[in-house]
Amino acid sequence: MRMDAREYSLKNAVYVFKYGFGLGCFAFGLACFSRQHPYATGMISLCLFILATFFLSVVRVRLEGNEIRYRRWFRWHGLKYSEIRECGESWVYGYIRPRTYAIPWGRIYFARPQSPDSLFRWDNEIISTIRTNAHI
Repeated sequence: MRMDAREYSLKNAVYVFKYGFGLGCFAFGLACFSRQHPYATGMISLCLFILATFFLSVVRVRLEGNEIRYRRWFRWHGLKYSEIRECGESWVYGYIRPRTYAIPWGRIYFARPQSPDSLFRWDNEIISTIRTNAHI
C-alpha cells in the first residue's frame, strides 16, 4: 500500500508529537530525579510525567461516514458527529470536545498533518470538516 504525502505527514506527526515528545519527557523526568534533593526533583519529575501523559494520550483521527474514528493505543473508538460539542486547534494539535467527558483531559486531542500549501503550518482541513459535519 502506497501512502500519499498527507498520510505520510500525519504518520510523522504522530511519531514526533506523541511518541517522541511523550517518551522523551518521561525519560527526562526519570533522569531529573535525584535522591539528594527528593522534593525539588520529585516535583520536576512529576510535572514531566504529567506532560508525558498528555503527549502519549494524543490520538489519530479518521473521518468516516457519520462518525469519527480515533485510535487510542491499539484500539479504534467511534464518536458520532452529533456527540461533538466543540472542535478546534491547540498548538500543533486539534481537539474535539464531546458532550460527555473524555478521559483523561475532557477533550480528545489529535495529531494533525502539515499543511500542503505552507512549510510551517498545520492542516486545518480536518478541523473544518469536523465542524461542518457536526454543525458547529
